[in-house]
Amino acid sequence: MNKNENTIYVLSGYAKCATANNGKYKLGNKHSIGLLTTDENYQDNINEHETFIKNLGWDSISFCLVEEVEDINTLSNDVLISSFIHAKKNGQSLVVNDLPITVH
Repeated sequence: MNKNENTIYVLSGYAKCATANNGKYKLGNKHSIGLLTTDENYQDNINEHETFIKNLGWDSISFCLVEEVEDINTLSNDVLISSFIHAKKNGQSLVVNDLPITVH
C-alpha cells in the first residue's frame, strides 16, 4: 500500500513508436512519455510497466525521472489531470507527447 493512498508516481522518459498502425504516431519516431502509476513498488515492477507500454505499441523505453504527485491541484495541464484521474481509477496511465523527438 502506498504511504499516501493519493500518491501517483510519474515516470518520465522516452519510447519509440513500434507499430505502423499507431494512429497519429509514425513508426520509428521517438516521443517523450509519462507513465502515471499508483504502484509504490514501481522499481521492482518495472518489467510489468514496460510490458504495459509495449502492448500499446511502443518500444525502446527509457525512464529518466520519477516524481511523486499527491495533490491533483498541483497539476496545471489538462492531459496530466486526466491521466492522473485515469491512473487513480485503473492503476496506471500513459501520456505520450504528440510531437516526436527524433524523426526517422
